[in-house]
Amino acid sequence: MKKHEITVLREKNRVDSVKIVRSPSTAREWVVLFKEIEGKSFFLISDDDQVCSYATLDAAVDELDTLGFARAEVLF
Repeated sequence: MKKHEITVLREKNRVDSVKIVRSPSTAREWVVLFKEIEGKSFFLISDDDQVCSYATLDAAVDELDTLGFARAEVLF
């Protein structure tokens, strides 16, 4: 799901959980996973439909902060 779509869901209180997990393709990178109230899960993707990945956990947390989130579960 794209950043602007996630922001809209957050504003409508439709996001059930946020997780930061290791990238399935590159274990040294992190990706963000969102779960909607209805149970569907989505990776955060860029405007060109690529999964957003972050070199550090801090970078992933900064992105979530920018999107307005204050809490996430980290799985490693």
